Amino acid sequence: MEGRQARRGVFMHKARISFLLAGVALAALSQPGLAAAAKKQSTSPPPPDPRIGVLEQQLRDLQQQLNEIKGAQKATPDYSAAVLDLKRSTSDQYADITKQLAAQSKSTVDNGRFTIASPNGAFSLSLRALVQFDEGYFAQGRNPAGVDFNSGTNFRRAQLGFSGIVFRDWSYNFLYDFGGYGVENRGYIYNAYIEYDGLKPFFFRIGAYTPFLSQEDQTSSGDLLFPERAAAVDVSRNIAGAPSREAASIWVQGDTYHVALSLTGKKSGDGTTTGAAVGTFDAQQALIGRAAYLAASTPELKWLVEGHITEVLKLPDTTASTGPVATVIRLSNGPEVAVDASRPVDTGNLDAKEVREFGFDTAGTYDRFYGQGGWFRYEVQRRTLLPNPHFTGWYGLLTYSLTGEQHTYDPTTASFRNLRPTNPLGTPGGWGAWELAARYSDVDLNFLPSLAVANGGVPGGKQDVLTLGVNWYPNSVIKFQLNYDNIKVNHPNAPASNISADAVVLRSQIAL
Repeated sequence: MEGRQARRGVFMHKARISFLLAGVALAALSQPGLAAAAKKQSTSPPPPDPRIGVLEQQLRDLQQQLNEIKGAQKATPDYSAAVLDLKRSTSDQYADITKQLAAQSKSTVDNGRFTIASPNGAFSLSLRALVQFDEGYFAQGRNPAGVDFNSGTNFRRAQLGFSGIVFRDWSYNFLYDFGGYGVENRGYIYNAYIEYDGLKPFFFRIGAYTPFLSQEDQTSSGDLLFPERAAAVDVSRNIAGAPSREAASIWVQGDTYHVALSLTGKKSGDGTTTGAAVGTFDAQQALIGRAAYLAASTPELKWLVEGHITEVLKLPDTTASTGPVATVIRLSNGPEVAVDASRPVDTGNLDAKEVREFGFDTAGTYDRFYGQGGWFRYEVQRRTLLPNPHFTGWYGLLTYSLTGEQHTYDPTTASFRNLRPTNPLGTPGGWGAWELAARYSDVDLNFLPSLAVANGGVPGGKQDVLTLGVNWYPNSVIKFQLNYDNIKVNHPNAPASNISADAVVLRSQIAL
């Protein structure tokens, strides 16, 4: 600023000097004409003009001022050079600050999940949480004595944990569940595993987790379209999979395919005082295989097909014996409303040597619609000469997005995720995402029910559930689900044991 004022002053002084010099010159040129005219009138010399002296003095004064300004200008600092020096210094400081920031750990809060990562991305840690609170009410029909579904509330899941990356190629996950009282174990390891990702597209995992089985099985608990999975899915996954299953898996994965093989054992809570099945003496051993393929993939349409198989190689020993022991398996499930812990369909303990389960699933999106379905078969090979029982189950569901969002496909699990609101609640004009949903599920655990149990009959019951619901996603973290369930359980061999009920369930969920 001072440099600009100095240069402006120089310019003004130069202008004044030029103006005065021009005046002096004009006065000087006019003198000969005046002298000649005077000579014609008189030969005597004219008296000196005092104005010339004044002008000459002014000229000398201006010349002195000009010299002083030039001297001051030479003494004035070169502000342009100073500005350049300041720019270079600022640039160096900026580069240094940027370098220091790049060397620091980075923390983010993506969709409410806190994550901290090393500068090079080789290490990270993310905090995780899933809390689901259910409220349910049963309106019961003429049910047998002793059948009384529980109306009430339940923290279906209350999970806290962390996950992340170690040395870039290793990942880990730990999740502890404090919920599930009256329905599942209360307080147990849900996930605890390490995984090697350095040979993509091949991956390896070992620990306790949910082995890869079927579409609905691999859908995250926080992404379920209904509060509970279909009964046929639960029977399938509880044979050798489900959460907290101790296992080792290898799989190959791409954008359109997912093929996995898992060796599984007991659940992390088995053999404890939580009331879980005991496998203390020799744990179960099983193989699970799954293959999924995204047959169609466009912005508007995605279609997935898959199949899976479970082969139980060895059932758990429940007695302390070094010789042959009687091994059993029990298939059962609840009414798809988890505020009640009863098992309306139940085979009881079946004498078994081997168990096989397999099934097929399909799922897809088209515009605002999402559809999914699966079929399952469960086979038990007895140790005795009694007929080997088999059972089946299936389900189908359809949803419609009222607000236009689509369910996104997740290639890491070959499953579909929750709707993500385009206009979350709280944004201008935003009401979140809304979805209508309907599902019909069937599981038949009857085998030759007219035969006595001693002759090989299994009167496990056949359960059919119709579910209608509406899902509201105010944002990508919170979800509310309101469902109506019509439940029917039939026993062809004992009609007096048939069960019927209607239920209303509200789930409130937060997932980070």
